Amino acid sequence: MENEVIKTEDYQKLIFEESLKQTALLEKQTKMVKTQTIVVSVLMLIVAAALIILSTQVGGVLEQANSAIEEITVLTKELNTVLEESNLTELLNNANSLIAESGDALTKALEDVDEALKTIGQIDIKTLNDAIADLKKIIQPLANLFGR
Repeated sequence: MENEVIKTEDYQKLIFEESLKQTALLEKQTKMVKTQTIVVSVLMLIVAAALIILSTQVGGVLEQANSAIEEITVLTKELNTVLEESNLTELLNNANSLIAESGDALTKALEDVDEALKTIGQIDIKTLNDAIADLKKIIQPLANLFGR
């Protein structure tokens, strides 16, 4: 029996030592969990702060975008009003037809000039000079007769 008591004491001692080891390990685990909890909490705070900062910046960007869109809308309305009041489309159409008419008139004038140049080119200058000289011979005596 004495052997059995020793064995029981040894077992109890062994169990106590193991219990101490387990307690130490549990304490380490508890410290690790606390550390992890703190780290995760800090990270969550950083993420939350970043989200708040980003949301305010995005809000500012959206506000600027809305302002820009409003200005573009106003400018577009003003441009439409100016275009409607100035009848720019009608003016451009009139200018286009005026340019087309001017082009046609210029083409016709150039054709007439070409025809005139052809006619002038057909004139026999020598014969014309001879005719003028003959006319002068005829008119000279008549001019003398009338006192010139």
